[in-house]
Parts: sequence; structure tokens; C-alpha cells
Amino acid sequence: MANSNDMTSGIFEALKTAQAGFATGPIFGSQGMHFWQAQDQFLKEAEKFSSTWFKRRHDATRAALETSKQLTDGVMGDPAGALKAIADWQSHSMERLAEDVKDCAEMMTHCAGALVSNEVEAMQETAETAKRALKTSKSEPV
Repeated sequence: MANSNDMTSGIFEALKTAQAGFATGPIFGSQGMHFWQAQDQFLKEAEKFSSTWFKRRHDATRAALETSKQLTDGVMGDPAGALKAIADWQSHSMERLAEDVKDCAEMMTHCAGALVSNEVEAMQETAETAKRALKTSKSEPV
């Protein structure tokens, strides 16, 4: 059977180990907070992008329907008119695609900016917390 002195010593050793783990909580807490702030920003950016993307897809569908209607309502007898209707539809489709690319690049830029700024802030806060913890641990009697 284990000596009660050995058990007490083991318990104190386990508590010291746990205390050391908990002591790092404030240091890494700001990193966790900034991680989730960045995630929230990513979601907002993705929502904004997808909302405008879907609006453009609806616009594209309506434009395709309108072009189809023009083609079936008599433009087919006029090859030049049919080519113009198709060319107009294609031109507007390319404009929508260009807007998709621009909005996607904007979203990625905003997400990268959120990531970098949150990482920088987290590192600064972590460094400050570590400095305060070091000062506190030096001032406490051992």
C-alpha cells in the first residue's frame, strides 16, 4: 500500500502541474477571443458576398428568360436582331461575372485583413499579459 506521505506529495505535484496549465489561460485567452472575432468577420464577409452573388444569378436568369422571349417573339426572323439580343445578353453576363470576381477578391482581402489584424492584436495582448504575469510572479514571495 502506498505511503500517505507519497500520496500527498503526488496530489500536490498534480495540483502544481494543473496550476501551471491554468496559469497560461490568460496568455492564450486573447488569442482565442481574436480567433473567434476573425471567424465572425469571415462569416459576415461570406454572407455579404453570397447575397450579392445570388442576386446576380437571379438577374442572369431573368435576363436569359427575357432574351429567350425576344428570340421567340419574332427576332428569329431577323438574324441581325437575334445576334444583337444574344450579344446584349452575353455582354451583361460578362459584366455580372466581372462583378463576381471583384466581389470575391474584395471578400478575400477583407478576410485576410481581419485575420492579420486579429493575429497582431492577439500577439500584442499575449505579450502584455505575459509581461504582467512575469512581474506578478517576481513580486510574489516564494
